[in-house]
Amino acid sequence: GQVDLQAAMVNQQGIVRADALAGGAAGEVRLTASDTLTLAAGSHTSADGDAGGRIAAQGGTTLVSGRVQADGRSDRGGDIRLLGGNVGLLDGSEVSASGQAGGGQVLVGGGLQGRDSAVPNASATYMDAGASVRADAAGRGDGGRIVLWSDKATRAYGQLSARGGAQGGDGGFIETSGGWIDVRPRSVRTDAPLGRPGQW
Repeated sequence: GQVDLQAAMVNQQGIVRADALAGGAAGEVRLTASDTLTLAAGSHTSADGDAGGRIAAQGGTTLVSGRVQADGRSDRGGDIRLLGGNVGLLDGSEVSASGQAGGGQVLVGGGLQGRDSAVPNASATYMDAGASVRADAAGRGDGGRIVLWSDKATRAYGQLSARGGAQGGDGGFIETSGGWIDVRPRSVRTDAPLGRPGQW
């Protein structure tokens, strides 16, 4: 199904799920705030299923401290978009679009090279050293895609992973770009145990 929360300010401190409980593809969660959108520490926002679903969170300022996941139990990971004028992945935040048959996509602050007209670009994007983003293939499949973008300032210090599957598949793609960047991540992984490495 679909969960849609809209307001001037949205403060998600609990559990929001659009999961497929017994097979099938997951649903969609949309969180939209014209001012500030907060996914607080301890919150859990998910769209898990056989194939991962879609989570779109966008505010004037978007701050993530909780868990956001669109994982695929038997198929590919889903699509997660954390967007806004200013976007922050704060200490303790965990974002995952991983899947058994391949990683999904995570967009933070914009699309590929900031050139996707369907995805609004942030002015500033920040990723704390205690934050993590994953788009891994767990079984057999390719790693997914992770993009951190901003038009003005991108700071990325956390853990980024788009690994190929343990049973086969290639590594994925990670981009950390912007008009100005300070990128010193704790770790970046696009490796693949049985396939070709991916690209950062």
